[in-house]
Formats: sequence, C-alpha cells, structure tokens
Amino acid sequence: MPVELYESLFLLDSAKLAAEPDAVKAQLAATLEKHGGKIEVARPWDDRKLAYPIKKQKKGSYYIVYYRMESRKQHDLDRDLKLNENILRYLTSHIDPKWVDAFMDSAKNDTAPAFAIRGLQDESASTDISPNLGEGMEGEAVAAATAARRPRRDMAEKPE
Repeated sequence: MPVELYESLFLLDSAKLAAEPDAVKAQLAATLEKHGGKIEVARPWDDRKLAYPIKKQKKGSYYIVYYRMESRKQHDLDRDLKLNENILRYLTSHIDPKWVDAFMDSAKNDTAPAFAIRGLQDESASTDISPNLGEGMEGEAVAAATAARRPRRDMAEKPE
C-alpha cells in the first residue's frame, strides 16, 4: 500500500493547550506515530473564539499537521482521534500527489498563519478557468445574478 500525504487541521481545547502545550502536542504526535504516520510539518495555526460552544468550550486553538501514512491505517487513526479529549474537532484531507510539492513547500517555508491558503491562491490564480466577461462586465454580471434573488423573510413576520 503506498504511503500518502495527509493534512489534518485540529481544533484543540485551548485551556488544556495553554496549561500543558508540550504534553498535548506530544500526545497528538504519539497518536499519529502509533498508526505508522510520519509527521512532516506540525505548527499552530490560530487561536479563536468559536462561533458556538463545542464540548462546553468557547475558545479553541487550531493546529495543522502534515503527515505521511498508509491509507488503510487512516480509519484506525480516526477512531483514536475521536477518543482524544484534547481534540474538539478535526478535519483530515488527502493531498493529491500533484499538489504535494506545492503544499510541502508552502508549509515548510511560510511563517504566516494562513500559509496553506496563500500557497493555493497563488497556484489557482494561474489556472483560473472563469469565463471572460469582457472589460467592466464583472459588476454588471454580479448585479444581474443577485437581482433575481428575493430577500428572505423573517420567520416571525406574518405573510400579507
């Protein structure tokens, strides 16, 4: 089975991360390595107030990890990540082999919080397949597309 590159974005409990940052990161790394994962890049992403409470937490710390692992072991890893009390949520994505070099270059060399997003924006700008609307037509096209939408009525409002 080939070894694939994965990207996981973890939403960690910021209170536990602030109390014992090394222990939380070591536990996350140990879980990945237990299932045969080899961590390529791991770094904090951002600390934010959550839009809604998750597991009674109102604030979370985002932590991004790029790792290589056999795809058939991913299911077992998911089960262990769900049992980890430090992780509020997580999202794992398989990185397509044609994007591996771009992702790894961006992840290793960029120090800004949005390093992965910036790398993709640079690449997508050169391969943009949006239709050519002509000079000055973008504003008219957007206005025409949104004019047909009706504003949503509030649920408390009674129909006339």
